Amino acid sequence: MKAYLKLLKYELKNLLRDPMNMFLFVYPLFMLGMVGWAVPAIIERSGINNQSPEYALTMIILFVMVLSIGGFISGALLGFSLLENKDEQTIKAIAVTPMSVRGYIIFKSIYSFVFGWLGNLVMLFGLQWFFADAYSFEFGEFSFGIANIDPLKIIIFSAVSSLLTPTAGALIAAISKNKIEGFAIMKSGGIVLIIPGLILFETFSDWKQYVLGLTPNFWPVKAFYNEALNLQGPDDLSFYGYLIIGSIYMIGIAILSINFFTKRSGAERG
Repeated sequence: MKAYLKLLKYELKNLLRDPMNMFLFVYPLFMLGMVGWAVPAIIERSGINNQSPEYALTMIILFVMVLSIGGFISGALLGFSLLENKDEQTIKAIAVTPMSVRGYIIFKSIYSFVFGWLGNLVMLFGLQWFFADAYSFEFGEFSFGIANIDPLKIIIFSAVSSLLTPTAGALIAAISKNKIEGFAIMKSGGIVLIIPGLILFETFSDWKQYVLGLTPNFWPVKAFYNEALNLQGPDDLSFYGYLIIGSIYMIGIAILSINFFTKRSGAERG
């Protein structure tokens, strides 16, 4: 335990010196400004009224994309960090310390998860408090409104959605031989993670939606999307039903990936 406390103290001491930490601080604020102010302003200046179907469709697509990406950015940075440890052989050095390699990876995963969670909270509460008008409109026969979502559900959703951080980070590190492969996998993974955007199509409004559940971020995205639309279809789960399945799924992938990376790094202690 003392080893982890020392590591935490070290990370907190270098909180503003590490470029990764600085990026994780700035990214949520940048995204909030982009999706909350810049994009709606550009759309309105193009002549599209905020009460028009075109505006509603554009904003709902943007909203779902933001939810889908969630903690992937911090997850990608976590994956690169672990691959850097592997390339520089620091993983093997950790193996001869009181801290186990698996314990170190779990610590880094939890540390990055907290950043992802806080980032999601900044973006979603920022949208709810400061840009609710931009995300309040009619979408087909439904009324979309982020302002009507219970703050507790935003907190819980943000936590579950941020499980994508350790899941993506561990997965990238596990299946990549080095940082170059990690970068390629990150790019292709980003494409895969926008698959939940297909929930906007009527084709996936029934049981076929669960085909999209192969992508781990589908579950929290679908839960929050339904909540924003106040939608509950006959084949839909409850808000917490989606989140429970998503949590189990992402934690399972993260655990398997951490175990695989630990063995592949060649630094596992017997």
